[in-house]
Amino acid sequence: MDAPIAFTRRDARAYDAHCMRVLRIPGVALMERAADGVARIARGMLRGAAGARITVACGSGQNGGDGYRVAELLRHDGHEVRVVFLGEPREGCDAAIMRARARNAGVPMERFRAETTANGGELVVDALFGTGLDRPLEGDALAFVRWINASGAPVLSIDLPSGMDCDTGEAMPECVRATVTATMVAPKAGFARAGVDRVGRVEVVPIGGPPAFVAR
Repeated sequence: MDAPIAFTRRDARAYDAHCMRVLRIPGVALMERAADGVARIARGMLRGAAGARITVACGSGQNGGDGYRVAELLRHDGHEVRVVFLGEPREGCDAAIMRARARNAGVPMERFRAETTANGGELVVDALFGTGLDRPLEGDALAFVRWINASGAPVLSIDLPSGMDCDTGEAMPECVRATVTATMVAPKAGFARAGVDRVGRVEVVPIGGPPAFVAR
């Protein structure tokens, strides 16, 4: 089967399941591979700057797990990294493992509040929501997306800009405006419709086998 041009939400779920069940790649390893790719792109965006101030915005799901790992890697590079999080991962899940690693590495963490200073530093990494988002944002989640957009910093979104519907590219009702989107395995179906003003430059990050296995 030829590699797809783009992944739908269903394709992304099927690909992850295929990697874990057939290729026998643990979920933590997939998360590490994703984060390695995102950290590489972040380094390119920082253009060799030393000690940059970086904010990583983490949700409570798998996308947030990628973000915690990216925070750990960039802290090891010598940057001033903080995590601002929206909810905590479920105990024992892969994202919780990555959160614990980042905390043990000394990454400071604070829960998002409406009064949290919207100063992202030299870079904001958007790891709030991934392809699984299928309902409109509201409350703190929507406020956090607006906070990222008001930060004044370049934004690196993991997999897709938070608040965007993976399949249609629609904002629900608003989404992060990414400078660069580091998307896993293949571009997402909604990117073409969303346009460059929302997704920015798209860079594909391989995490497992070729993107030939999708749920069609």
